[in-house]
Amino acid sequence: MLRRLVLAFFTFVGLVIPAAFASALLAAPPARPEPAQTGCDRNIADATAGVAALQARLKGLRTAAGSETCTVTRLYFLELVKARAVIALCKNGPERERELGRFDADVEHTNEAIAARCS
Repeated sequence: MLRRLVLAFFTFVGLVIPAAFASALLAAPPARPEPAQTGCDRNIADATAGVAALQARLKGLRTAAGSETCTVTRLYFLELVKARAVIALCKNGPERERELGRFDADVEHTNEAIAARCS
């Protein structure tokens, strides 16, 4: 008799606990992730930050001439080209055209600076 009682107890617990857990999971509100930036928003932010960082570094080197200035200018040129590509893919409308024109002018100016100062 005791054996039957123990068996019935464990069977009852074995059925009730998983059912209660499943009910709690189903009754809980769905987890909502933090609002995240879209891929394009994040790419634009990263590209803009990269351009700004190299631009600041380049401004700090303006008085110095040499290989470091040429290296940073070339890196800045590459960041401009990458940022332009991101803008071309992610933006649309008149804002896209305006920013592409600005990046095109910056790329051309930087390319000319590289040609004039670096061998």
